[in-house]
Amino acid sequence: MAERRPSPPRNTRTGRERPMRFEILRLDHAGTETDRLIADAETVSEYLKTAAQTGERLYIRPCKAV
Repeated sequence: MAERRPSPPRNTRTGRERPMRFEILRLDHAGTETDRLIADAETVSEYLKTAAQTGERLYIRPCKAV
């Protein structure tokens, strides 16, 4: 039998799915946070590609509430 996956979170007012949000932290060479951004998954993908090309260090984690 297939494992049942939980349904995505929904906005209680509209009943629509809430988009997943992430917190992106830019890190300096010592690993200290220099900048913070809350973004959707598509924007995270763009930042990740740019960081990979430039060698920039990012810490990305899910953001529970915006």
